[in-house]
Amino acid sequence: MTRHAVKNRPWVYLILILPVFIVLGIYFPLANQLPEIIATHWSSTYPDEFTRTAVFVPVAIGLSILGTVLGLSSLVQQRRPGLLLTLLFVGSLISWTTVGVFVGSVIPTALAETPETSVIGIWMLPMLLCTLIALTPLWICGVYQSYSKQLQAQRQTRIDQAQGRTASTPQPDVSAGGKKFSETMKAPWWMRALGILIAGVGLYILFEFFARPGEVNSAATITGLVTCLVVSPLVLGLCLIRVTITDQQVQVASAIFGFPLRTIQLVDILSVASTEIDPMTWGGWGWRFFPGGSAVVLRRFEGLAFELKNSTRFAVTVPHSERGAEKLNALLQRNDS
Repeated sequence: MTRHAVKNRPWVYLILILPVFIVLGIYFPLANQLPEIIATHWSSTYPDEFTRTAVFVPVAIGLSILGTVLGLSSLVQQRRPGLLLTLLFVGSLISWTTVGVFVGSVIPTALAETPETSVIGIWMLPMLLCTLIALTPLWICGVYQSYSKQLQAQRQTRIDQAQGRTASTPQPDVSAGGKKFSETMKAPWWMRALGILIAGVGLYILFEFFARPGEVNSAATITGLVTCLVVSPLVLGLCLIRVTITDQQVQVASAIFGFPLRTIQLVDILSVASTEIDPMTWGGWGWRFFPGGSAVVLRRFEGLAFELKNSTRFAVTVPHSERGAEKLNALLQRNDS
């Protein structure tokens, strides 16, 4: 059974253990300032649900310790990568979600005159940040990357066996080196509908802001509007992408708005292959980032899969990917010779 080494162990340990110290480090200085109840749920700016301090604090400390123990126990499962990744994700998520809830409940309560007058305000940001930090161990441990490569290799072997052929290294077509490869890929209809829907939500928020001044939460309105203004062009821009291969680089960009999604210099490529891109193998649909790499996947389709010299991976769905792989392999062979 293949052994999957855990990279960046000191940082993984630190991220897993830190939540316990954060919870305890916040509680002890504020213990004498906390009332009998703590604001724990927010409908908007002010709380609408409360929990007894004598219950909330021990549960929060217990969950942070439980998450840390689960996360640390995962690191010994190096021959069972699926279990390792599951325990690591669940443990880190429990610990850091607990930290986020603890920060967003205890500090606003301690700063307010009464729990009922607590204001979440800027303390919403640490809550969101903690959720993102929870994903960090998966990114830096390196197991997801090696495990995904193993699964993809096994899948390709089964396909080759079912088709009655043996895996072979593609022979580069040297004649392909002189022509620029440029192909476009169209997203499915639901992605276009999603972009339009998000734009519509942004317009509705803007209308509500001007139609009912003073009646809507300004901070929430501005946050929602900015989110729609950022996400809608990004989603719509992904509805049509262009993959261009020149003698120096590979560029993936929006064919609608022109913004680049990924540029890879030829000298950074270790290998490239034309293969079927399964969204579930590469993190999902759209512009995806996952531990050990990234991808631009619009549908289950043929595409290019890159192994880069910095030990990361990248994939993009594109028509005529075999021709693109031939060109890149010809260029790589030419540079090596």
